[in-house]
Amino acid sequence: MLKFSVLFSLILCLVSCVDLSKNNQISELSSLSKRVDNIQQEFELLKKDTISEIIYAMNETSEKIKANIGEDTLTVQIARNLDAYKKIYRKLTSIEAYDEKFLFGSQDIKNSIEKLTNDIQKGSGDREKYDEFLAFEKSKVVELEKLLKDVKKLQGESIETFKKIHPAITSFADQLSAK
Repeated sequence: MLKFSVLFSLILCLVSCVDLSKNNQISELSSLSKRVDNIQQEFELLKKDTISEIIYAMNETSEKIKANIGEDTLTVQIARNLDAYKKIYRKLTSIEAYDEKFLFGSQDIKNSIEKLTNDIQKGSGDREKYDEFLAFEKSKVVELEKLLKDVKKLQGESIETFKKIHPAITSFADQLSAK
């Protein structure tokens, strides 16, 4: 009888440890899923803030300049500003190009997290590798966070430069079209 109760206690202890590990893994996956949701929302807000409006304003001003520019109308400063303008435009349009990649990538991570959560809950798949899979999903979320940080920095720098030079470029374009 004593052997049976020791064996039963040992089995009960092992089962409770497995459940504890399972609950911790599911909790971590839930946390990762929320982080991905937050990253997606932050990216959407970042995108909506001003990029499209700035690109539109830049296109209008550039078209006005192209339609009215002559060979003798550029000063060195205006030429530098126009060069900076082109660089800003490329940076901001590259951020817009990230849109699809970012959204598909984040959705792919969410799907992987959901699949791993389901596997852990059901106890299916390679159970010994759940921690490995969890670590892999964490690394993907960290990379997504780094990408968001880089996009934020790129956008911030571009908007700051835009605000500095846009009035001069717009004024130049208006002077050209007034001639």
